[in-house]
Amino acid sequence: MATTKQDVQGRVGNTIFYKVGMETRVRGISAGYSDANTPTQQANRSRLRVATRFYQHLAETHLKEVWRVAAGAGGNAFNYFMKVNMMVFKPNGKIGDFSRLQMTVGLLQKVNNLMVSMDEDDRVTLTWEAFSGLPSARGDDRLMVVVLYGNRSFSPLLIEGIEAMRGDGMATFQLQRKRGTAVHLYCFFGRKEGKAYSMSQYVRI
Repeated sequence: MATTKQDVQGRVGNTIFYKVGMETRVRGISAGYSDANTPTQQANRSRLRVATRFYQHLAETHLKEVWRVAAGAGGNAFNYFMKVNMMVFKPNGKIGDFSRLQMTVGLLQKVNNLMVSMDEDDRVTLTWEAFSGLPSARGDDRLMVVVLYGNRSFSPLLIEGIEAMRGDGMATFQLQRKRGTAVHLYCFFGRKEGKAYSMSQYVRI
């Protein structure tokens, strides 16, 4: 039996989250009799712990609200994140494929031809095809960017100070990293009212 600090209940894959008093507990679902310590089962439990640890850090940012909106009324942000992302994480505690990780999900339209460049002072420029007028792609949708640094890949950071909107077609911002550190960027748009978001788009520098 394991516990988690996340306030969740219900089933995720072959795992059940349930509450006993003020404590949330975790248990697996058995499909008939089997050895609970096979290599596959051990790997799955490890993968779950790794994904949960990442979500705990993500939930400390505005991204928790994005997943809450995506889960909808009566849904659960944590469960939805796990459904989308759990298999991206590896049992050894690492992210298997950064490009497959969905930092956000939603119904707003993504952008065409997202491009990234960075100068020698680590100033990043993003460009994309600007357009508006569609219900799922308004010109005043706000751009937001999450960064994962290669040496802190379980600490998602939402870049502050970006004021660009979809209709601008360009945004610039400064990174803070040790020279040579890999940078993984996840770009998405959100409505000013905070009620809708797009799926994240991945670029690496």
